[in-house]
Amino acid sequence: LVRLARLLLYAMKQRVFVIATGSFPKPRHFPAKTFLSVVHILTIAVAAGKTGVRNKCTTDKTNRCTECLRLGPECGWCFQKDFPDALLHRCDLITNLIQKGCNSDFIEFLEVKKIMEEESQSSQLSPSKVSLQLQPGSEASFVVKVRQLSDYPVDLYLLVDTSASMVANLERLHSMGHSLSQKMAKYSSDFRFGFGSFVDKPVSPFINIHPDKLINPCSIYETSCLPAHGFMHVLSLTDNITEFKNAVEKQRISGNEDTPEGGLDALLQVAVCESEIGWRKDAKHLLLLITDQLSHLALDSKLGGIVLPNDGNCHLKDNMYTHSTIMEHPSVGLLVDKLLENNIHAIFAVQGSCISWYKDLLSLMPGAVAKQLNAEFSNLSELLEGAYKTL
Repeated sequence: LVRLARLLLYAMKQRVFVIATGSFPKPRHFPAKTFLSVVHILTIAVAAGKTGVRNKCTTDKTNRCTECLRLGPECGWCFQKDFPDALLHRCDLITNLIQKGCNSDFIEFLEVKKIMEEESQSSQLSPSKVSLQLQPGSEASFVVKVRQLSDYPVDLYLLVDTSASMVANLERLHSMGHSLSQKMAKYSSDFRFGFGSFVDKPVSPFINIHPDKLINPCSIYETSCLPAHGFMHVLSLTDNITEFKNAVEKQRISGNEDTPEGGLDALLQVAVCESEIGWRKDAKHLLLLITDQLSHLALDSKLGGIVLPNDGNCHLKDNMYTHSTIMEHPSVGLLVDKLLENNIHAIFAVQGSCISWYKDLLSLMPGAVAKQLNAEFSNLSELLEGAYKTL
């Protein structure tokens, strides 16, 4: 009792606490061996120590335990059979119940539950997850530590425009895998690359639907190229640079009819197809889109008779986007939601004057970056490094 009194006297000097809101948890009784927790005593004493504040625990004259505990975190219920209070005010401040002779073994109260998960080696926050159970009016406190990891894992997915205008750039990209890995090695030793391509929705008027053109959109140039596609996933994220280099080298050009491409449509699929792409939960996610043209927006799809809104889900089968001719291009709002939901940072590497169009998107896309690519692609590594620093 002397120890409890000292705790109460100390606690009554405290005046700062956090009010919490939430659902009402199930009451529990804790034995006297654990005594009343210091946190709960602080709450009680702070409330009791305020002069001029009415005792809400006794105001409503409640005669049920659950109703009593709902009145506030400072209220307790005495279920002692021989409780000496003549008026049987079993609901009161816990300090008052003890003063009235209720044994702490027989006082029901709600205690804050706090579960702290162990910190992950790749987490910048400690604890990485906190679970709290509070009743309205109760309080809890915990310390969050933030640290900068020196070797944070990074996933980088290259999404490349493979329309006919990018033929020279695709050849230049063949030799970029090694230089990209060399440039980013100083920021992380745990770096993974992935690769995919896009052109446009394979419907008229975005492509030429002549039978020969459907098979080979480049027949007019007397060369062979791939049929147009909305998105093709080529290589899942890997730390094998040779495998990445080989995948890029095997990539062939394609073709379409209009100037804008289907970049944002493909971007959304890369963002939401987590298992297919291989995004790691504990890594920084970078999605590098390389193009030299604008991108179609949602309403453009109606020109091709596509009126079903994009549902924001993954639609990959055999590494091909199956709903390219079924659903509209995504709206910018939907795309932003999916990028944020999956913790993905979009980087637009744009060649030519279209860079201004992508920069105009940045105000609508938190965390996105748009950079200018030179004609030779020689600044791609520096562009990526600069974007990484910005992020």
